[in-house]
Amino acid sequence: MKKVFSFFYSQIRRLPRLFANVHIWILILLFTGGFFLHYPQLLPFIGQIEPDSFLYLTRHSVGRLIMLLPVTYTALVFGLRPGLLSLVLAIAIIIPNIFVTDTVTPDDIIEIIGIIIIGLVVNLWLESYETDKKHRQQAYLKMETAQRELQRMQQNLRFYLKQITIAQEDERRRIAQELHDDTAQDLIVISRAIDRFVTQNPNLGEDNLAELEELQNHVNRTLSEVRRFAQDLRPSVLDDLGLIPALEWLIPDLSKHFGINIDIDVNGEIRRFAPETELVLFRIVQESLRNVGKHAQATKAWVYIDFGKYKATLTIKDNGRGFLLPERVGDLAALGKLGLTGMQERAQLIGGRLSIQSKPEVGTMVTVAVPNSGNLEDNEV
Repeated sequence: MKKVFSFFYSQIRRLPRLFANVHIWILILLFTGGFFLHYPQLLPFIGQIEPDSFLYLTRHSVGRLIMLLPVTYTALVFGLRPGLLSLVLAIAIIIPNIFVTDTVTPDDIIEIIGIIIIGLVVNLWLESYETDKKHRQQAYLKMETAQRELQRMQQNLRFYLKQITIAQEDERRRIAQELHDDTAQDLIVISRAIDRFVTQNPNLGEDNLAELEELQNHVNRTLSEVRRFAQDLRPSVLDDLGLIPALEWLIPDLSKHFGINIDIDVNGEIRRFAPETELVLFRIVQESLRNVGKHAQATKAWVYIDFGKYKATLTIKDNGRGFLLPERVGDLAALGKLGLTGMQERAQLIGGRLSIQSKPEVGTMVTVAVPNSGNLEDNEV
C-alpha cells in the first residue's frame, strides 16, 4: 500500500511539469475536438450540422477519422507506448457513441476496426522510423568518431614525419659540419704535407714525383667531392641567403655533374618563406633534378618558380623518357618511386600540394604549390 501511495504521489508531483509541455495541450485540444464531434448534443451549434454534409461522410465517420490525429501526434512526439495509450483513449471515446445513437450499422463497426488497425499501423510505422533514425544517427556518430580517429592518426603521422624530417635534417647538418671541419681539413693537411715533402726533397726521381703528383691530385679530387657532398647535405647558402640563391647555386652544380642543360625561371616578387618551407622546396628541387639526371635520360630540364598573390608554385620539368603514372600518387611507393613519395610527404608537412604528370617518351613534370601563409613574415607574426 505504501508503494502504491508513493507511486501516485510521484506521478502527482510530475503533473505541473507535464502540463508545462506544449505538446500535452495540443493533445488535449485534439481529443476535445474529437470528443465533441462524437457527442454533438453537448454543443448545440455542432448538432445543427447536417449528418451527411462532410464530403459524403457522416459526421460520426469524420469524428472517428479525426481521432487518428491525436493518436498519430502522440506516437510522433512521445513514442510507441504513449501512442498506443492514446489509441486506447480514442477508442474509449468512440465506442460509447455507438450506444448513444439509435442505430448501429455494420459500417460503424468496420470504421472502428479500421481506426484501430490504422492507429496500430501508424504507431508501429513511426516506431520503426524512429528506430531506423536512431540507428542512422548511431551509424553517423560511429562514422564521425572513426573519421576523427583517422584524422587524429593522420595528424600524429604528420607529426612523426615532421619530427623524423627534422631529425634527418639535423643529422645532415651534423654530418656536413663534420665533413667540412674534420674530413676536408684532414685532406687539406695531407695535400700540403705532400707539397712540403716534394719541396724538402729536391733529389726525388721522376717516377716518385709523378706518383706523388698523382696522389696529390687524387687527394684534391677527394677534397672537392667531400666539399660538394657536404654542400649537398646542408647548403649553407640556403640558411644564409634563402631559397632562390640556393637554387641558383644548386642548378649549375647539378647541370655540370649530370651533363644536362637546366634552366631556372623566376616570376613575381621574390619573397622569403619559413626556414622549414624553404628547406622542403629545396629538397624537392634537388631530388627531382637528381631523378632527372640518374633515370630520365633527359637532355634538358626546367625549373619554374612563380610567386603569386595567394600562393607560390614551383615546377620541375624535363624532356626525358617519363613513365606511366599509377591511379594514385600514394601507389608510387609500390612501383619503387620512393623519391617521389618522399616529395609528396614533405610537401604535405608544409601545407603544400604536390602533383606529378608524366608520359612515356614525353617527360615528367613535378609541381608543388605552397600557400603564402607559409612565408617568413607570417611565421614571425
